[in-house]
Order: sequence, then structure tokens, then C-alpha cells
Amino acid sequence: IWPEEREVLQLIYKRNEILEAAANQYSPALLANYAYDLAKTYNKFYHERQVLNEPDEQARLFRLQLSQHTANCISQALLLLGIEMPERM
Repeated sequence: IWPEEREVLQLIYKRNEILEAAANQYSPALLANYAYDLAKTYNKFYHERQVLNEPDEQARLFRLQLSQHTANCISQALLLLGIEMPERM
């Protein structure tokens, strides 16, 4: 696993912690910052590593799943903030 992948995974695993903190502190800013940080970190990963053109099938499948989980986390955060998720970025 590459450092860029690890960074994205770490943020994905923090999702529930961030959601709980945002709810307990009545702070939607925590959720907005989380979505921004995850998008920024994923963008870095996407520019550093191949996803669809990765020759190693296991790595490609892992990166596709990582991409899907990232999209789900960002989408959930934006939904909770009342922001419509664009279909394509």
C-alpha cells in the first residue's frame, strides 16, 4: 500500500469519529472540513497513482474500491450539510 492510499484510508476510517464530533459539538464546520480534506487527499492520490490504467489487477480493484468509498464519504458529508453532490467532478 502506497502512502497516498494510506492517507485516504485513514481519513475514510475517521468518518464516524468526525460525524460524532460534529453532532456533539453542533459544528457543521467539522464535517465541511472533513469533506474538503478527504477530497484534497484523494486528489493527491489520484494524481500520484494510476487507477483505471493500473496494470496490477489487485491494485486496480483496490483503488477502484477506495475511490468508491471516498465518493460515498464525501457524498454523505455533503448530504448532511445540505449541499447537492455534483454528478461529476
